[in-house]
Amino acid sequence: MDRIVLALRTFLRLALPYFRSEERWTARLLLLAIVGAELALVYVAVAAVNWNARFFNALESRDWNAFYSELIFFGFIVLSAVVAGASQYFFGQTLQIRWRRWLTANYVSVWMAKGRQDRVRIVAPQVDNIHLRIASDVYLFIQRTHELATSLLGSIVALVSFAYILWGLSAATPVPGLGGGTIPGWLIWAALLYAGIGTLLAHWIGHRLIPLNFNQQRFESDFRFAIVRAADHAEPIALMRGEPVERAELSHRFSNLVANWTRLVATQTRLVGFIAAYGQASTVVPVLMVAPAYLVGAIPLGSLMQASLAFIRVEGAFAFCISSYPKIAEWKAMVDRLAGFEDAMTAVDESRTLTSGVIAVSRDGGRDLDVSGVSIRLPDGSDVAGLPAMALRPGDRVMITGPSGSGKSTLFRALAGLWPHGQGRVEFPKGGEVLVMPQRPYFPLGTLRRAVAYPSTEKEVKEADIVAALEAAGIAHLVPRLDEEADWNVLLSGGEQQRIGIARALLRKPAVLLFDEPVAALADASGRELYATLLEKLPETIVLTIDRREVLREYHQKIVALRRDEPGPSGRPLATVPA
Repeated sequence: MDRIVLALRTFLRLALPYFRSEERWTARLLLLAIVGAELALVYVAVAAVNWNARFFNALESRDWNAFYSELIFFGFIVLSAVVAGASQYFFGQTLQIRWRRWLTANYVSVWMAKGRQDRVRIVAPQVDNIHLRIASDVYLFIQRTHELATSLLGSIVALVSFAYILWGLSAATPVPGLGGGTIPGWLIWAALLYAGIGTLLAHWIGHRLIPLNFNQQRFESDFRFAIVRAADHAEPIALMRGEPVERAELSHRFSNLVANWTRLVATQTRLVGFIAAYGQASTVVPVLMVAPAYLVGAIPLGSLMQASLAFIRVEGAFAFCISSYPKIAEWKAMVDRLAGFEDAMTAVDESRTLTSGVIAVSRDGGRDLDVSGVSIRLPDGSDVAGLPAMALRPGDRVMITGPSGSGKSTLFRALAGLWPHGQGRVEFPKGGEVLVMPQRPYFPLGTLRRAVAYPSTEKEVKEADIVAALEAAGIAHLVPRLDEEADWNVLLSGGEQQRIGIARALLRKPAVLLFDEPVAALADASGRELYATLLEKLPETIVLTIDRREVLREYHQKIVALRRDEPGPSGRPLATVPA
């Protein structure tokens, strides 16, 4: 029972925000329309059961006029079923579209903001394939919620409606074995007992479906991620002849998928077999229960058919969990995966509010960049790197160097507020932009113009400024291709990509620029010339640059050298500033 309550609370946490959002009135009206259509479908079903009683009574009495009238009435039943069914489908699909659009936009806006998409990998690494949870699990969650909710509503209304019919028939139908005696509502209790036994057996057979469905989604996501990653890195894989390794990894991930899929199919096969047998038995059991009363002449043929159909509908309502068990299992897996995403986003935000064991990053300073007591740790608490106290003024240039593995890139992530583990304080200039440029620039989908303007949009940057930035970065030959759409991170060489990064910095003119190996892909002379141009164009920008090879040493007033093999008093690597 506790699990059911927890699942319902989690579901409401996921579902209610949309019905309280700016689209709440449209959502609620669509929901009411779906409920109305479902009620209409049940009403049509009740009318059909009552029609069966009159129709078969007309057949038994060979009443041609009644027979003809019932055929005409049946036409109206069919027409009503078409209208109600089509309405339920239309309103249901419309609600699903609007709900998915809102929920997807909401999740993307939460995930792709304030560095959460990166920080979550550190704070909640157990939450895998978040992009696929948004792209796929949201749709499955909404789809299964709609299907199960409408089925449950229909079952409840059908239970009440057909139980009323069965109650009346129970009074006129003797109980087999009681010598013609009756028990009030005995057909209802028989349907409940039959459905209860079936539900318990279905749960015993299929209770493993929930974890198996959860794992299946995880393994599917893992395989999709791996195969997309291999496609994105096709060139280096081909150049290094790494296909055997990639095939082995893809085969391993797909083997996990197939192994879990096999277990899922085995469990579901047993459940499907039981449901099939249960469904077939359900068409015969009510007839066998009522047939003795018909054979002794206690009830007419119409009442036999009416009781049989009503029993099936009541039993079907009681047995909702049996018929919907696979969908319930899949729905529960989707609820858990989306709840895991929301919990991960909350954990990321909570990690920013901690006052101990974190690096405090603020943007409330004056014009200077102040760094004090910064040390960086891994999630397990071990020290990685540290920085000496620094107060950098506009125009100051600092180079950070050190051997591979000394924590240079992690240090930049900490300064940008993306690495939560450690201690100390970083205070950026108030109102000034902080631009962090990774060693390999990111290229969004679309035109080259969009790639150069990133993270601004094309409309925010003037044509002349883009052209000037490309010319200053030494890639004026790309100007004619600004409106060309291509996979730029593949078409452009490593040196051209780094020049694009320089052009972005020239366009943004940030107050603080954090540059990770800005000219690593260029020849030393070309790199120094390009970097000198950057500093000339941004005289007031505070620049911190990682340069392991120290090619750019001459352009910096301060050099911070990280020493991996020389631990300081706290055990972290020393950061020294040579005289």
